Amino acid sequence: MAGRLQHKVALITGATSGIGEATARVFAAQGAQLLIAGRSVDKGAALAAQLSSEFGVKVIFRRTDVMVEADIAAAVDTAMTEFGQLDCLFNNAGAGERSTAETVTEEDFTHVMRLLVGAPVFGIKHAARVMKPAGGGSIINNASIAAHRFAQGGYLYSGAKAAVTHLTRLAGVELGPWNIRVNAISPLSLIHI
Repeated sequence: MAGRLQHKVALITGATSGIGEATARVFAAQGAQLLIAGRSVDKGAALAAQLSSEFGVKVIFRRTDVMVEADIAAAVDTAMTEFGQLDCLFNNAGAGERSTAETVTEEDFTHVMRLLVGAPVFGIKHAARVMKPAGGGSIINNASIAAHRFAQGGYLYSGAKAAVTHLTRLAGVELGPWNIRVNAISPLSLIHI
């Protein structure tokens, strides 16, 4: 039986652990070819080999720091070079933080906003660059329940995830005419203050 994602290509950031790794497993089980991106070369290479072997799909790992726009652009370009298409981008990479309104530092702000907001911004930008000429695609942003509820994450984390939720809406309206769907998921955060 063919999987629902057969003949599709997905790029998943933060794919070497947690939600990203679980998503890669589901996508591979459903027949998708994958470019998994992350910073851990050993874990990424091992996961790519395992998924390829277990599910019989092509899976490539590319070391990617989503805080660097050029790395995001290169991951998209690698998907195009290796697979000839990009049907789905899952902007998943991220990390929690525990700042409060009184303890936040400039360094915290720069790091969290670049990681949690900047990565989806530039992921959308570069995915749209290849999805528009292809006639469409799907972009999924990992937001958080912390974007909607109090005390589900740190001060900056919650604000950043709220920004991702709204940016998702804006990008969806802007890219919809090119048949590019932009959605966000909001998993329950395990980080509490």
